[in-house]
Amino acid sequence: MKKLFYILLFLISNITLAQIKPQGKDLIIEERLKFITKKSELGSIEKSEDEAGKTQLLFKTDSEPKFIYNLSANFPVEKDNYAKGRVFLLSFKAKTVTSSLETGEAKALFIFKQLDNYQGNIESTQTFSSNWQTYYIPFETNRYVKKSDLGIVMQFGFREQSFLLKDIHFESFPEGTKLSELPKTEITYKGMEADAKWRIEANKRIEAIRKGNFEVQFVKNGVPLANKTMNIKLVKHDFPFGAALNADDVVEDNFKYKNFKKSFNLAVFENDLKIKSWSTPKGKQKTIDAIAQLKKDNINVKGHVLIWPGFRYLIPEIEANKNNPEMVKTLIKQHVTDVLTTTKGTISNWDVVNEAYTNTDLQTITGSEDILYEGFRLAKALEPKARRFTNEYGIISKGGLDTQKQQWYYDFIKRIDENTDGSVQGIGIQSHIGSDLTPPERVLEILAFYATLGKQISISEFTMDIQEPEIREQYTRDFMIAAFSHPNVSEFLFWGYTENAKKKVDIYKPNGDIGAMGKAYFSLVDGDWNTNLNLETTTEGLITGNGFFGEYQFSLVDEGRLVTGTFQLKPRQQGTIKIEL
Repeated sequence: MKKLFYILLFLISNITLAQIKPQGKDLIIEERLKFITKKSELGSIEKSEDEAGKTQLLFKTDSEPKFIYNLSANFPVEKDNYAKGRVFLLSFKAKTVTSSLETGEAKALFIFKQLDNYQGNIESTQTFSSNWQTYYIPFETNRYVKKSDLGIVMQFGFREQSFLLKDIHFESFPEGTKLSELPKTEITYKGMEADAKWRIEANKRIEAIRKGNFEVQFVKNGVPLANKTMNIKLVKHDFPFGAALNADDVVEDNFKYKNFKKSFNLAVFENDLKIKSWSTPKGKQKTIDAIAQLKKDNINVKGHVLIWPGFRYLIPEIEANKNNPEMVKTLIKQHVTDVLTTTKGTISNWDVVNEAYTNTDLQTITGSEDILYEGFRLAKALEPKARRFTNEYGIISKGGLDTQKQQWYYDFIKRIDENTDGSVQGIGIQSHIGSDLTPPERVLEILAFYATLGKQISISEFTMDIQEPEIREQYTRDFMIAAFSHPNVSEFLFWGYTENAKKKVDIYKPNGDIGAMGKAYFSLVDGDWNTNLNLETTTEGLITGNGFFGEYQFSLVDEGRLVTGTFQLKPRQQGTIKIEL
């Protein structure tokens, strides 16, 4: 019943924009749709009927091709010549069936062809909900289009996935019709309204759990510094806000890393600590150098990842020994031991096991999950001061509706604990967000569910597929508020920080400008969640205040000179901080 409620809630809150559109002419040749077929070792297109007897097409990617265009479909359309400025609308109903993407959704690239080569393409990537939804993709010609060149192509050669399409239409509209008059799929979510109750309550919790009172006494030559006005400013959060980066950027100290240093206090390597990179002498040394530089810059380092149990993420020797389980166990143990001993004392916490729900090659080879448990045992023995986390995708994403995977992850964590004497200290929830925006209230419910395990929770890999700047900024802000308000959430990491070709994170644009997600991030971390106070000492030299936990800088003018210094405000801190000037 509860699951049904969330499905209904999703359908209501994530509905596409309904508006009256101009009258168009559908160019899809309906009777030829049934001839769109494909069958290869990479994937297939299959025809079927839905419950109402309507034709639907199942697109399957069985093996990820080298290029996404290796799996594609050319929709049959009536041809004609069109002038620059003509508008078209592609619409269809779609539903994800299976997905190996971290968002839990399938996706496709839709191409509006204007020339006989790729340079005339207008492209739009769309991810699909787990429930039937209607999608609208408008196009406008930016040149004269010859009859022979017009086309609509869909490429679906991404990672293994399958999805259904039906009610496919491609409409042309009369000259003079504006693109803005056509509907476009817009994403909304429950709780985005400015006065949403969940946000009001979350902000109250943030005030209660992320801030504390402080009392500082300033003394000079043993005498209290009385009636002095000073500025007290938070300069570094105690809470870990971080992002994924590459060792190359760190060792080069390029402009991207310079942006990182002024924005985050926690780093995680995207690939450099993974077995494939670490197994090469050059990659290993580069990573060691990058860790040293990060520590020098007073940035904590999170380790990712000790064991990722799928062949595609392991060195070739593992798959080559798939019929020799003892050798596989030895290779994994050697790697984990080497990484932990080499980086000992430099890593704050480790993702010990990553994505074990869909990656089961090591478990299959060895006949059980014990090879994963052993990773926790080794981490506990060799690096006891670094906290030990699991890490999994598809828990909060895709609307938060996958209760089956949520329960599996919960039970998996319990199994690890039962077999390793309670070695799991933290729960990584990746949070790769697709077009199914999980309502913040649902995010909080999921966090509360995992909090019952009594462990810290990491928002370990936050990304967004949606590109519209307004919704991208607002949802990032709301998601961060929800996460920061939960007492078990111990860190928040973006999976990247400078926008790249995947466009999943844009704290910074490639030219260094602040992106939509960056606007949300800085408005909170340097705005709403910052503390900047002007206070005057009492006759006893005391100042008192309330602020976010972290490192504070004080500054005052004494006898004509500027005096500055720092003090720490930590959770559960008591007593008066005494500072001798």
